[in-house]
Amino acid sequence: MDERIEHQGVVEEVTGECVRVMIVQVAACAECKAKSLCVSSESKEKVIEVKGRYPNLRVGDAVKVCGSMQMGRRAVMLAFTVPMVMLLLIGFVCLGMLNMPEGWVMLIMLLGLTAYFSVMYGQRGRIEREFRFWIEANN
Repeated sequence: MDERIEHQGVVEEVTGECVRVMIVQVAACAECKAKSLCVSSESKEKVIEVKGRYPNLRVGDAVKVCGSMQMGRRAVMLAFTVPMVMLLLIGFVCLGMLNMPEGWVMLIMLLGLTAYFSVMYGQRGRIEREFRFWIEANN
């Protein structure tokens, strides 16, 4: 099993310590031959900033942006799993144990999510240092 994630991209900008690469993120079915008949296929252009010096890269070069699978799993955990578990715990405690009205429980859930993502935003510098991408030339 390959322990890394790769996306094909095109270099948009090269600065001293950072390279901006535009990738096209496609849904799993976007490569399907029947995608013109299907309404669920989609793709989005995203710009990834890769920290580091890449002196041989020029604007317009085709490259691969790579990241580790562990980094991807951690991103999913921080963005989806932790908030979902938090919501379930808040719901269980407030509804099941404290017997609170549903409106108050929803408000507490919303406040909990706001607090969680505010902390995540405050830690963005640390998180950015942990999530490192690298660039490889296309063969």
